[in-house]
Amino acid sequence: MLTPLFLSVYFQLVGGEFDLEMNFIIQDAESITCMTELLEHCDVTCQAEIWSMFTAILRKSVRNLQTSTEVGLIEQVLLKMSAVDDMIADLLVDMLGVLASYSITVKELKLLFSMLRGESGIWPRHAVKLLSVLNQMPQRHGPDTFFNFPGCSAAAIALPPIAKWPYQNGFTLNTWFRMDPLNNINVDKDKPYLYCFRTSKGVGYSAHFVGNCLIVTSLKSKGKGFQHCVKYDFQPRKWYMISIVHIYNRWRNSEIRCYVNGQLVSYGDMAWHVNTNDSYDKCFLGSSETADANRVFCGQLGAVYVFSEALNPAQIFAIHQLGPGYKVVITVIL
Repeated sequence: MLTPLFLSVYFQLVGGEFDLEMNFIIQDAESITCMTELLEHCDVTCQAEIWSMFTAILRKSVRNLQTSTEVGLIEQVLLKMSAVDDMIADLLVDMLGVLASYSITVKELKLLFSMLRGESGIWPRHAVKLLSVLNQMPQRHGPDTFFNFPGCSAAAIALPPIAKWPYQNGFTLNTWFRMDPLNNINVDKDKPYLYCFRTSKGVGYSAHFVGNCLIVTSLKSKGKGFQHCVKYDFQPRKWYMISIVHIYNRWRNSEIRCYVNGQLVSYGDMAWHVNTNDSYDKCFLGSSETADANRVFCGQLGAVYVFSEALNPAQIFAIHQLGPGYKVVITVIL
């Protein structure tokens, strides 16, 4: 049974009735600071209940991690560590590890090291526990830098027009992404777009999600074209590298090959070539050209590369082996 104080604190954090599945995104950043100050005056049981759930919602959403980072939660907690109970210290160290593996400033790192400095051969209180934070810091999953899409209307990246799309040798689109839905209510109703490259007449290329499936589309005329379903069950809050290879064949059917994490998962014939002289002036990452709330991507997206050739399996496998944090300047890209 949740206590009234717990319900009140989380009502302020998420801007409504708290639910770990439906409503767990922190809306009011300042309420985090209010929470830390309030908990100083609460009993140990109440503190444990609130901090353990707070760590759970941090693990559940990158947006919560970002909000907590922006208000300097690591510094706030470190300054209070020496005065907390042993059980609460364990919970705070666990939370600090989650935050530090996401982001930690130089100032916060210096403060952490200062709390490990002993006097007269005696460790400061909870210093040994804080060592585990250092162990967790390098344990990152996904790219070091990425675009964060909040899932709101018009929250997308608009790209400059592309004069001509490469098709002579085919093309490949490669990126790392992570779905981070606001809740599980509209997962089957929404159709968030990973990317969209179209002309003002509506023809071009796109990829969008229907549930956990990715649909790659090639529109040759408005409302008419071809689609390919990537046969892979993408799970929320997990990083994936997706590589979509369009192979151009002059004398036989063109093809599409889809790779997830460097492995071929789906392929087939697809007449994807769009014959148009118009420039691609409706180009978006994380949205369709309409950018309405049901078509915007909610999650994180790493660097997006579009190669003007169809990469082979060995090349795609090699890119995946470099890892999500690898950064390189590639000359032959759009």
